[in-house]
Amino acid sequence: MPARRPPVLAFSGPSGSGKTRLLARLLPALRARGLEVCALKHTGLRHRLDARGKDSDRLRRAGALAVAIEGPAGMALYAPPTGSARALARLLPPCDLVVAEGFRSAALPRIEVHRRRISSDFLCAGDRRVLAVVTDEPPPRRLPAFGPGEVEAIADFVAAFARRSRRRPPAP
Repeated sequence: MPARRPPVLAFSGPSGSGKTRLLARLLPALRARGLEVCALKHTGLRHRLDARGKDSDRLRRAGALAVAIEGPAGMALYAPPTGSARALARLLPPCDLVVAEGFRSAALPRIEVHRRRISSDFLCAGDRRVLAVVTDEPPPRRLPAFGPGEVEAIADFVAAFARRSRRRPPAP
């Protein structure tokens, strides 16, 4: 029987709202709760990830569909986009939960990260996939809401989500 795929939970909001900062503080709290967590990052920027002239770039330009490099400190894969957060998550090692930063338009459950000074618009106003909001003002609909500094409470919420989701049958 194949291993179950871990649940994917997106953390979405506009640039500058604090998604990376929140996740960097949340990951140790999730580890303390016994969860092995992998992370994905989405960017809308069109830049090359492997540096021009490096071996990986030279091999891609020569016709390789993908190039993986590995060294004593880790590995990197330079390949065409997978097209979805779930497909990208399948490339990760086994874990209990995948947190996905960004992926605002992906069909994923998500926690919205909102800051009044960045945007007055709430993603949760029109996106029913939002399960909770990390915000500095009340959200427009009734959802669990956390302040940016409530990392332990957010970790409890996310850990409960991960455990609940692991018990459900995998999505097709």
